[in-house]
Amino acid sequence: MDNVVRVAVALSLTLGLALGAQVIGAAADDYPSRPIRFLQGFAPGGNADVISRVLADEISKSMNQPVIAESRAGAGGNLAAEQTARATPDGYTILLITTAHVISPALYKSLRFDAAKDFEFITNVTDFPFFIVVNVESRFKTVQDLVEAARANPGTITVGTAGVGSGQHMCTELFALSIGTKFVHVPYRGDSGAVTGLLGGSVDFIVAPGTAILGNIEGGRFRALAISGTQRWAPLKDVPTVAEAVAPSFEMMAWAGVATTRGVPRPIVERLNRELRRAIALPHIEQRLRDLGGIPSSSTPEEMTAKVASNVKRWIEVGEKAGIQRQ
Repeated sequence: MDNVVRVAVALSLTLGLALGAQVIGAAADDYPSRPIRFLQGFAPGGNADVISRVLADEISKSMNQPVIAESRAGAGGNLAAEQTARATPDGYTILLITTAHVISPALYKSLRFDAAKDFEFITNVTDFPFFIVVNVESRFKTVQDLVEAARANPGTITVGTAGVGSGQHMCTELFALSIGTKFVHVPYRGDSGAVTGLLGGSVDFIVAPGTAILGNIEGGRFRALAISGTQRWAPLKDVPTVAEAVAPSFEMMAWAGVATTRGVPRPIVERLNRELRRAIALPHIEQRLRDLGGIPSSSTPEEMTAKVASNVKRWIEVGEKAGIQRQ
């Protein structure tokens, strides 16, 4: 009798797995059969919002279903990430993630999701550098001037960023570590606040993306001292990289990518990857991403997964070395 029971259980499990595979296959074949939600975790009008809307509009056409861009702003993108992590793993909730996603584990002890393990990562979208910028009336004429002053008087020079835990903030911490000094961090509510602070002379310099500061540079109000990436940026081609000027090993590129809920069937992940990579490669979308200060760059799901894992590790290490206390 025991053998009969064991055989029956085995057959039941086999049948269940087969049926489950058929259901998943059918769902993937039919995907998408209803609208897709495309979440992003920041305020409307910012880069993340623009990128998600541009991509949503394009893939709606090829997938023959509405892809609805939604802002779920709060907690540095974590509210949207948590909502995606808890969604049904069917591919009908996707998420635009930014560098903030991989920085959060360095800042918070008890996130309600695992930034690396609770998602299926679909593709990278764009990478972009930050700039070290001063008011045109600043005593710092070059990034070397800034570094020399910061080393001579650690903890006295103020730097404004888009907020605690932002890519701009962590770029600042990495910069300080690379040149062996400390700055006084002044967090603002977004890049616009940091720009206003620099215009008013409230901080010595800011770290911000090119789109946030280009108008004031062209208007003669700001001076860019260095760029955080490994290459110069065409609109400001005379601005050196930090690596060129003062710290040979320095490099920090922020980025945006797309993820979905852990457990979404692989065929759906692959479909989303194909659609998004096709969209990113279109000339008008590529140009839009460049206009936002980015360098368009798509990837495979495996490449994106590896990028997220390595970035989580990197920013935890930077946070520990910088003495940032996790909240």
